[in-house]
Amino acid sequence: MSQEYLNDLNLSDEERAKLAKFGAKTPKALLSMRRASREAFDDYVGRGRAEAIASELEKLLTDEEREALKGPPRGAGKLGARLEPSPRKRTSG
Repeated sequence: MSQEYLNDLNLSDEERAKLAKFGAKTPKALLSMRRASREAFDDYVGRGRAEAIASELEKLLTDEEREALKGPPRGAGKLGARLEPSPRKRTSG
């Protein structure tokens, strides 16, 4: 799993190690993770640094990636959340 883009950011070794634990292969993937759970992400990375890191990540995006992040997140795939009603419970009797 390549995370070479992390070397392009102005990060401490500790910050780089924390971000690497997310396993995001691209800057867009890492920004998407932050977007999905901003409070948890910022708490983990450090509230004072999270916005600066996000800003640096955005500079690494292509125009298409930047545009894609503006829209709503894509829905779950085949193995995503269950949308139909839950099965009825069987009662013995």
